[in-house]
Order: sequence, then C-alpha cells, then structure tokens
Amino acid sequence: MTETNHDAPSLEDYRASVRSWLAQVEKPDVPLDLDGRFAVLRQWQRALFDAGWIGISWSREAGGQGLTPLHQMVFAEELARAGAPQPIGLIGLDVVGPSIDHYGSPEQKATLLPRLLSGDDIWCQGFSEPNSGSDLASLRTRARVEGDEFVIDGQKVWTSWAHKAQWCALLARTDPDAPKHKGISYILVDMSTPGVTVRPLVQMTGDEEFCEVFFEDVRVPVSNLVGELNAGWSIAQHTLGDERGSYTLRRCVEYEVAVEDAVQELRSHFAASGNRPDDHVCEQVGRAYTAVQGLEGQTRKTMERKMNGEGPSAYDSVDKLSLNETEQLMYTSITDLLGPLRNVTDARPLGLDAARWTKEHYYSRAASIYGGTSQVQRNIIAERLLGLPRG
Repeated sequence: MTETNHDAPSLEDYRASVRSWLAQVEKPDVPLDLDGRFAVLRQWQRALFDAGWIGISWSREAGGQGLTPLHQMVFAEELARAGAPQPIGLIGLDVVGPSIDHYGSPEQKATLLPRLLSGDDIWCQGFSEPNSGSDLASLRTRARVEGDEFVIDGQKVWTSWAHKAQWCALLARTDPDAPKHKGISYILVDMSTPGVTVRPLVQMTGDEEFCEVFFEDVRVPVSNLVGELNAGWSIAQHTLGDERGSYTLRRCVEYEVAVEDAVQELRSHFAASGNRPDDHVCEQVGRAYTAVQGLEGQTRKTMERKMNGEGPSAYDSVDKLSLNETEQLMYTSITDLLGPLRNVTDARPLGLDAARWTKEHYYSRAASIYGGTSQVQRNIIAERLLGLPRG
C-alpha cells in the first residue's frame, strides 16, 4: 500500500522534525466527558492534517505521505511523549481507510479519503452483531440488489462512534445460500441515509462510545460496494489485520507513557512526604512496567512484518492477545494502588490521579472483547499457527 519513497527522511531526522513541531504547537487539553473529548480531538486531527502529520504511511495516491510504518511509529512515540493526544478518526485512519485505499474504486478513493484524513468525515465499522461478534462470518445483516441499489436490513452492535460518524464500513450478506465465509460483501453506507437508526450504549465508564445500529430498508448505491460482490470476507480480514496490527503499535507507546506518568506521580508523592514506597507499590509498578516491556518486544516483530510488506496474518492475533493482557494487567496494577479512594474523583492517593486511572481501568476491561475476543484470538493462534485441530 505504501510505495517506496526514495526521498524519505531518515528516522532520526524525522524524529527531530516531529519534536520541533510539537514543541512549537499548542497541544489541546482533552476533557474527560465524551462530547467534549470528541470535539477537541476532531479539531486536533484537522490541525495535524493541515501540518502534514496525518496518513504518514499511507500511499501518496491516497493523500498520504508515502513514508514507512517506522515513520508512523516514530510520530506516535513523539506524540505520546509530548503529552499530545491521538486524533479522533482512528477507525478511519488505522482500520477502514487502508482497506478503501487497497480495494476501493478510484472514485471511492478520490471522494472519501481526503475527508477521512482531515477528519471532516468520521467513520465507524459495522461488523459485529448481537449474535455474530466472535463468529463474525455468521452475520445476518442482509443486502439485496434492486436495480442500481442495495437494500439493507439488519443490526450491528459495539459500533464505536456510530452516533458521531458520517460513514460506516458495513459487512452484509449478499448471497444467503453461500457458505458463511462466502456471500458477504463490504459496503460503504452514508449514516444519514433514511432507515439508519443509531442507539448509543452506556459503558461502565459512563461514556456512550459504543452503539447499536439498525438498518431498515436502507437504500445504498451499488457503486458503494468495495471490491467484488460476495467477496467481502477477504477485505474484512484486511481491515481486521490493520486494526489489530496498527492499534497494537500505537497503544504500546501509549502504555509506556502511562506507566511513566504513574511513576512520576508516585515519585513526586514520596519525595514530598519523605517516605519510601513499600514493597506493594514497587511490586505493582514492576508488574505494569514488565507487561509493557513485553508488549514492546512483540511490537518490534509486528514492525518487521510491516516493513517486509507482509499482509494480515494469524500473527495479528498474537498482537491483539498480547495487547489485551497488557492493557488489563497494567491498569489493574496501577488502580489497585488507589485502594478505597478509586471512586473519589478528586482524590490523589499516593499522588495518583484517581479519576484518570479508574476510568482507564474500567475501559481496559473491554480490551478482551473489542476488536475480536481473547477466546477467538486463542483459537486462531491454535489452529493457524500451532496446527491444532478445531474444537
């Protein structure tokens, strides 16, 4: 997807240019409430886009910079270490957009990708269903062809940012008589189309980031089909591979910075009190640090695969499973230090920001579900990497 760019700067020069820009730009303060966070991060994405920091490893034809995944990783590292947030449109940037770039028609790329990159259009991913999440190929949402339109009926769930999105990358069954991995098509749906209904779901964090989406006689132009009719499963695997690989790379950097933040908060507290941390504090921080370092080693292998041009594979499931376990262990270890004050939002036990760490801990509980459950990842690893029999 990324062409060779012989004019690409060295990683050292690129890192220096990123640091220089981040030192000069005003970085946004991101509120905890969902609507405020969305608005701020959307403006931030536009600022990054205008400055040339969006689509770093995308092809130039798609509006990207044509650089390598290593350059993208450098930018993610420097962004996190500068205390700057990620842009809001990561489902489009990391997940859906690369598949449109790879499989989409010239018209789809020219029309959709510039607005995706800038954040003018936010995307959601219509894959999981109430009874077809872990076993995605059993999905029941239907799309029948009538003239030059698809008519779509069905329901999706756990659809992040659907209530804020302008577009949805939808998987629908277009041949009900085909085997379950066949007869699925990848269709782009304008979320303002009549018949699309979005119902936000309240998470344990108090946010409404996930949604149910209902499709009732939704008419979509056949030109919104990505790739060939009934050939959407392979495109879905490309999308999921990008999601698991890119997401793991980015989150690993964020976890490293989070552990550093926790250590700094604890260090400041104990320096001010004149006390030393006890064994429990050291053990919990050590668990968090060790987990993140293990994931960092795993992401190096992921980067090697990306640099070698390898597409989605069963190794993406190793990445996702490693991320699940690291995220939950890390945030649990830090939140345990809050003790009974974890639900007191303005408390700072041991100098730790209770509101921040508790919310991160709550969100981390979903890590073993979103983007493919841990059970599914273990099955993929067992069957495709270890050669174990099904069941």
